[in-house]
Amino acid sequence: MFSDQGVISANYANFGYIPYGQTILGHFHFDAANKDGCNEYADADTREIKRSQDVTPFFFAWRGECSFVQKVRNMENIGVAVGIVIDTMAGSGIMSDDGTGSGIRIPSMLISKKDGERLLNWYYSAT
Repeated sequence: MFSDQGVISANYANFGYIPYGQTILGHFHFDAANKDGCNEYADADTREIKRSQDVTPFFFAWRGECSFVQKVRNMENIGVAVGIVIDTMAGSGIMSDDGTGSGIRIPSMLISKKDGERLLNWYYSAT
């Protein structure tokens, strides 16, 4: 689906916790009504976002409209464990801190538009 090894290239944010040397497995979530993640998520949107010992929630948002920190903070506030931002531009980007990211505790990353679209297509076919 992605590379020959099933690997997706990602650039980690320069804020939040980065779990070096660890593997994180979990379920994907996406809110099409708040696709860029700039608005706070309502309780009704987050019924399934509950951490447990066997499920780690990953959440997608598209790049744009607000800072990376705001997107990831909105994700963290609903219990997401890993934030994934899909780039809207070609080339590799950097998820920079806007100066307010010191309190972020979850890891987040930026993936390519191509890989993001493939993941979302898989997500929609699996749900």
